[in-house]
Amino acid sequence: MFRRLGLVAVVVCLLACNEEAEVQTVDPPIGRPDLPTPDQVVENGEHLITEQGVKKALLTAEQLYFYNQTGKVFGDTVQVEFYDETGAFISLLTSQTGEMDQSSRRMIARGNVFVRGRDSTIKTEELYYDPQDNRIYSEVETEINQRGNVIRGRGVESDPALKEVRIQGGSAVLRSEPELGPKSDPAPSDTAAQTESTPDPAIDGVTAAPGDSN
Repeated sequence: MFRRLGLVAVVVCLLACNEEAEVQTVDPPIGRPDLPTPDQVVENGEHLITEQGVKKALLTAEQLYFYNQTGKVFGDTVQVEFYDETGAFISLLTSQTGEMDQSSRRMIARGNVFVRGRDSTIKTEELYYDPQDNRIYSEVETEINQRGNVIRGRGVESDPALKEVRIQGGSAVLRSEPELGPKSDPAPSDTAAQTESTPDPAIDGVTAAPGDSN
């Protein structure tokens, strides 16, 4: 009798296990609260951006959210490495979030956007990248630092290497660091420690858009 009870217990256990296996479902990918449910989520993902077979940029993020219907990719804690036509690294962009169109490969970086080139940096809250035109640009308040010269304006356009920077919307130059060199006579009393003016021609590659004024 004990043998029959043991057999019944085994059968009941197998049936219960099969029922549990049948009701198991795969949870959909979890996206950001401000976005709909994505089709795919990739952690520590990478996405290579090319133009006519040439590597232009490498997008990495802690999370990448893919939306197949719209062709959009969103990212959190974004980093973008930019490269020149020879494949050499030229600058690095970091931001809190990012958005990319998979067909055009255009990107938008948002939140504490910071671009560091060899001699210059750009800091803003929103920055666009167009690989076809090989340019980055912003239409909001932007700050550029080039060898201690801080330039502020509303909007900027530049190549990814930050060699040709174009300021828009009333730029200013704040000289916060003295240039190294032999000591000179003190500045006249009417000259402030920090001066504000249009971009200095001595600042390589930085120009003001026509019509800009202080």
